[in-house]
Amino acid sequence: MSAKLTKTSAVVVTVILASLSAGCGQYIRGDRAPVILRIESLLAGEGGSPQNFNGTLRSDVRTNGSIFDDMGRVIIALLLKDPGSAGVTTGPTAMNSVTITGYRVTFRRTDGRNTPGVDVPFPFESAVTFTVLQDAASSVTFELIRHTSKAEPPLAGLVGSLVIISTIADVTFFGHDQAGNKVSVTGSIGVLFGDFADPRAA
Repeated sequence: MSAKLTKTSAVVVTVILASLSAGCGQYIRGDRAPVILRIESLLAGEGGSPQNFNGTLRSDVRTNGSIFDDMGRVIIALLLKDPGSAGVTTGPTAMNSVTITGYRVTFRRTDGRNTPGVDVPFPFESAVTFTVLQDAASSVTFELIRHTSKAEPPLAGLVGSLVIISTIADVTFFGHDQAGNKVSVTGSIGVLFGDFADPRAA
């Protein structure tokens, strides 16, 4: 084998190893938290009646001529990755508490037509801050469907139409434990978009 070929092979191997090391390092850094988050419940409330939360959302694009955002409600708990052995159980500590700082919502359809602004609403990211304590689940209400989404394609085109767009909203909550380790969890909820009948006046 020539010296030139040997040198070239060494460079290629070095590049490959560096790439693998970078990938592994990123994975390890993102997965070193000793706890995981568990979504115990993910519900949504219609904009016109936000006090009623359900497992599937009927998102009305116009309610009595107005646009309302739709709210979500999530309950999140902590779990240790290593719960201990038989007879020697362990539990999370205050350092394991996770502070959620934001969330991301994306939409998809089961028929595979998932172009944002054409088939489904645009994804978005927003801020929300709450702490999941080590000894109790935490609940928070957040904006699931924005006003602006209902004023943009494809939802704006549903006004006055009988067409229903059936989607699944994937909601990812992300934050960090008290040692700075990144933690995230994703839940999903069905969302039906349409110009539904307005609620009757009382």
